[in-house]
Amino acid sequence: MNRKNLWSKGKEETKKFYEIKLNRSTNIITFIFGLVVTVIIIFPFAALLLEILEINWYKPQAIITFLSFAWGLLMISNGLSNFFTVKLAKCYARDMLELQAIDEYAILFYQCLNIGFGIFILAILLFFGLTR
Repeated sequence: MNRKNLWSKGKEETKKFYEIKLNRSTNIITFIFGLVVTVIIIFPFAALLLEILEINWYKPQAIITFLSFAWGLLMISNGLSNFFTVKLAKCYARDMLELQAIDEYAILFYQCLNIGFGIFILAILLFFGLTR
């Protein structure tokens, strides 16, 4: 049996989604609404994290813990944003069979663990978080 793992499937599904030609308006609308839904879901956790940092800002471990949790939240928000973008695109373009065949859950898994995005965000967080 030659089954692919979820990481490889998510990578392939992401490439398939990027190759699909959507209307420009559909592409913009699904991207914006995907971001809005992601912000609505992530905002309470980010606000809680910020409050915890404000209480413990004087402890050096608090900054490292805050940066770690912020990195995790940004990774999850990347996955959720891509997930909702694909899900909304599927709702807008029901007649596109290749779009309907895409597994948005595999994209969610892949984008939550995207190495390139993770390293980029980690570098930004370390640069701005530790230069204070």
